[in-house]
Amino acid sequence: MVVCPQCQFENPNLNKFCQSCGTSLTQKYCPECGATVPLNTLECHNCGTVTGTVYLAVVSPSSLVASQPDQLESLNNDHLEGANTVAESILDRIETEPLTPDTPQESDPTPAAIEPEEEIFSQADIEAITIAPQDALSPVADPSPQEDSLQSLELPIGAYLDPQQRYQLLDSLPPLESGKTVTVKVLDTQPLQVSPLNALEKQASTPSDPQLETFIITAAGPYFSLASEHSNYFPRLQDAWEQPFYSVILLEDFTNLPLLSDLWSNKKNTAQQIVYWLEDLVKLWVLLEPWNCRQSLLETQNLRVFSEDSQQLCLKQLYFESPNSALSLSDLGLLWQELFQQSQRTLVGSLTEILRDLLEGKITTIEQLQQALTVVLEEINCPSTPASRPIDPTEPLLPSLTQAPTVILAQKLKSLEAVGRTDIGRQRDHNEDCFGMETQIKIEETPLGQTSSVRGLYILCDGMGGHAGGEVASQMAVDTLKDYFQNQYPEGLPTAEILQDAILKANEAIYTENQQGVRSGVGRMGTTLVMALVVGHQVAVAHVGDSRLYRLTRTHGLQQVTVDHEVGQREIQKGIDPELAYSRPDAYQLTQALGPREEQFVHPDVQFLEIEEDTVLIIASDGLTDNNLLEIFGETQLAPLLKPETSLATAVDSLIALANQHNGHDNITAIVVRAWV
Repeated sequence: MVVCPQCQFENPNLNKFCQSCGTSLTQKYCPECGATVPLNTLECHNCGTVTGTVYLAVVSPSSLVASQPDQLESLNNDHLEGANTVAESILDRIETEPLTPDTPQESDPTPAAIEPEEEIFSQADIEAITIAPQDALSPVADPSPQEDSLQSLELPIGAYLDPQQRYQLLDSLPPLESGKTVTVKVLDTQPLQVSPLNALEKQASTPSDPQLETFIITAAGPYFSLASEHSNYFPRLQDAWEQPFYSVILLEDFTNLPLLSDLWSNKKNTAQQIVYWLEDLVKLWVLLEPWNCRQSLLETQNLRVFSEDSQQLCLKQLYFESPNSALSLSDLGLLWQELFQQSQRTLVGSLTEILRDLLEGKITTIEQLQQALTVVLEEINCPSTPASRPIDPTEPLLPSLTQAPTVILAQKLKSLEAVGRTDIGRQRDHNEDCFGMETQIKIEETPLGQTSSVRGLYILCDGMGGHAGGEVASQMAVDTLKDYFQNQYPEGLPTAEILQDAILKANEAIYTENQQGVRSGVGRMGTTLVMALVVGHQVAVAHVGDSRLYRLTRTHGLQQVTVDHEVGQREIQKGIDPELAYSRPDAYQLTQALGPREEQFVHPDVQFLEIEEDTVLIIASDGLTDNNLLEIFGETQLAPLLKPETSLATAVDSLIALANQHNGHDNITAIVVRAWV
């Protein structure tokens, strides 16, 4: 099946347009120049921007080389003619009756694939694949036939890595060596088609083929488990299969991400950030140990960072430890030593002693190491006050592998970023929405290094009152509140009383304008308000009207934080059944707004939130939230915001476009704030 990128409708393989919304299933627009580009090409023909879907393929010698020598002679024909892989046969068994993977029936054709609109490589190019002669593939005479077979296998750029001719090599695949893996990049020429492995994952199915089940458990299993529970550290698993000569694990491509070692050397990164990375390495050591993959941390080229803005550490791939390896925390200490030596950074505070104790084997447990790093953070954040709080050695310092993300300490808010957009919509002739935002990241130098603090002010207003009314009211409210919190109350987290005072001042400004203009009835201008003030790891939220604030986290998903001030909600709070409450003709009429009435009629709702894990705040006018749009499309449009590689600006633009497509009856405004911990 082919999944529509716009509405997620599942279409038959041969469809070129979505049966539900009409979106093209073979083309897309170049994000740089807007040209129409086929999905099965790597670059835009107009500007050269990479538009294709690229994965990293981890290729290793297959266990089938030794266990099924009778399949070796058919490799050439299988590869060129597109015979079923084991993984594809699993998908067949999901959709039809079970088949024996080694004896496919002629009456059961291979699943049809979308025909590419243009061929990138001809059949002659594919036939040029270097394959050993048939006699070299036979295991009869040679005492080590799999070695000769592996050495003879070589696939050029442009060949397909899979028999279904979906994943096209962007790098040549060199001859394989027994016991070693090779990584190459591949282009997904059918990116909207669900992979057999993802189909299994969505249906929570267990592979019925014993060989594939063993392969997934041993090789792909760590990616399944780790990426599902800790997606911010590990690449997503796209597909996995095993062929006679080689097995393949297909991963999200992190090869273009910055190296941790490069950012470690960047003097702009604070001492705090260095300690955060050290803590991440400790956490990863714990996560990887049950899978025997701690070697992944000891390869410096494998340690990546999603972006300089997010500073989120991640791994390019997993490296399995050799059976005879006996890794210990001193090996982690050697990695730390290498990073500091390469960067020529000074070890702040007690890091010198910690590193020495690691290398000498004096720190032998994760708890001791986590304790020591906690002390370093206290030294950095409070340089004039020694860390005096005794640490209970029995206190759990790391989460278990099945536990939800740990509550993060206040000083661990690493960065804050925000993007705001407003749009007139498809039916209005002017825009009455207004927003204001400011993000401050303050860095201070101390003798022990740098400390940083973050603060953000985000205000959204949806005006009412017609021409020269609604847009005036919303702008006045934004300007009044910005002035209040930037000048009159510039520091710290405000109390509920201070927030209410600021909002009443905005109401007074608009109300006075209404009185002076002798406005009456529906001619009186007003505005809704929703505001978030972020100070460190705390958020103050206040709102009046039906503009909303949502919170998105990995632990709790999408949550609506504010409750609309409208008649329907008022009735529900009185105990009326929701369906009956919203059957009233005035159900969506506002019960509160800024400007039309005096301050005694304005009662802002104020609440406070803690940022305990990576968090996204979505602040929106009703042009975006009407018809449960965010709830319906949360999985596809909002969940990617928790991935550091997702561009915030692009995501907000997509939300505006989505609202225009499904709502569009009103002005649309959104502010998206992303906090990394």
